[in-house]
Amino acid sequence: MSWRVSLIAAIPALILAGCADEGVPISGDMLAYEPSLAVTPHAAFAAWHGGTGDRSLIYVQPLDQADRPAGEPIAVSDGRYLAYEPDLVATARGLAVAWYQKDRASGRLTAWLAGLTPQGRRQWLLPLTAGTGQARNPVVRTLGDHLETAWIEQPAKDDGSNTATIWHQRLSLAGEPLGPPREIGQANRDTWNLNAAVAGGNLVVTYDAALGTRAHELQMIVVRGGASVHQRLSGDDGHASVYPDLQMGPSGQAALTWFDERDGNNEVYLIAAPLDRLMDGRAPAPVRISHSEADSIGAYVAWNGRTIGLAWSDDLSGQRDIFGQTFTASGTPLGPIRNLGASREDAGVPAIRASGDGFLVVWNDYVAGAGGGRHMNMASSTIRLARLPIGN
Repeated sequence: MSWRVSLIAAIPALILAGCADEGVPISGDMLAYEPSLAVTPHAAFAAWHGGTGDRSLIYVQPLDQADRPAGEPIAVSDGRYLAYEPDLVATARGLAVAWYQKDRASGRLTAWLAGLTPQGRRQWLLPLTAGTGQARNPVVRTLGDHLETAWIEQPAKDDGSNTATIWHQRLSLAGEPLGPPREIGQANRDTWNLNAAVAGGNLVVTYDAALGTRAHELQMIVVRGGASVHQRLSGDDGHASVYPDLQMGPSGQAALTWFDERDGNNEVYLIAAPLDRLMDGRAPAPVRISHSEADSIGAYVAWNGRTIGLAWSDDLSGQRDIFGQTFTASGTPLGPIRNLGASREDAGVPAIRASGDGFLVVWNDYVAGAGGGRHMNMASSTIRLARLPIGN
């Protein structure tokens, strides 16, 4: 595929619409990180990992019609292990959430899936594993009357080969396996994330890995019944293309976003094209969305009807905030970039979902602790929520 950057990127990307507030805090006093979102016809829910002290649990927070917390956060994991990176989706029976855990003593990683009531309380729990090693970074999606899951497995001991595998399993909405786990693709030990979408009756998994390339490139697997098809989505240019998110809109149109270091630092890109063009290597040139001197990272995308919503983390003035923009189904901007959360803290990675006539966006704002580092060493980390309207 061609990797010239479209001239559409020359649209004034640094013109921001309006003045952002800090976003609505929804996680209370705990340390909270890496949120996920699910929106049902009747309610919205946020999920994150975190807690107090050195604990890290999975929490789910129901939201009311005014996008405020409805009651206290609900703990889904039991706290015996460190739990990370929830992936939350709505189902016909309530909600489902996938995450992975780390055993403090052994360092072993395990992936988990839970079914929740419509109010967010746990109904069932089961591990996601093929038994080949450690399991991590699971994703879950609803497809018709069942759940589709995928996760990464890697050998318990690092043999220096940087190899890992991607596994898939289909389950009922009650958590009953509808078939055994099966391997669907290759990844790396330093593949840190999976994302997924539903396209017709298929599951589409996106991630980044160096599979015979000089750097990590964008990878896609389409799971069709008992078969899976792999396609590399970015060229082998020696510059890392990482953390892709692909979501499906009407009539087979896909929106694909990621961040790429080929312009000297990480910038956010977008492709809007039919999924079959991505599958056969005929995707159009990517459009560069961000133009800051700092790293633009954590890009995620969602559809609301025929409108694309895109959110990411950026630094325009020495302060990392959350930004968003909306586009037509063909990738034409519907308005300027908006600053969604201009707090005095630095912003982490967002999640975005369609809601009403726009989009809900959640992220964590954090202050690093005295020793630096991530997660439980933070002085503070708060989940915040804002809305991204469509257009101007």
